[in-house]
Amino acid sequence: MQLDRVLDNLDFKRLRPNERKRYINRINTIAVVIEQRFPHVVNSQQIKLHHAQYFRNVWLANHSSSKRTRQEFMRALGLLVKAMGHDEKWLGALGITQPKAKGGRPTMVGVKSQKP
Repeated sequence: MQLDRVLDNLDFKRLRPNERKRYINRINTIAVVIEQRFPHVVNSQQIKLHHAQYFRNVWLANHSSSKRTRQEFMRALGLLVKAMGHDEKWLGALGITQPKAKGGRPTMVGVKSQKP
């Protein structure tokens, strides 16, 4: 699956090179898993909510034993959704949203533009 347009929408300039590579590898893994399970999805714009839900509910639960790894994959999935230009409802349906009152560090990865 071609992810060049999606990755171009992400702003990695505040990350170290190894962190940047880790995010890109996780996003590529998500795309490969979706493409293997749903062969008709050959373009990043064809990814639907149920494809992302399959990744979260089925694949991630079966292939990741570490809580930290699951959190990193979910963070990468959230970046993928934002870079594809989907609305906040997708993040809510995937359980990625964080309440504003909770606080925390701002993310180091930004989204340059919402539409690929």
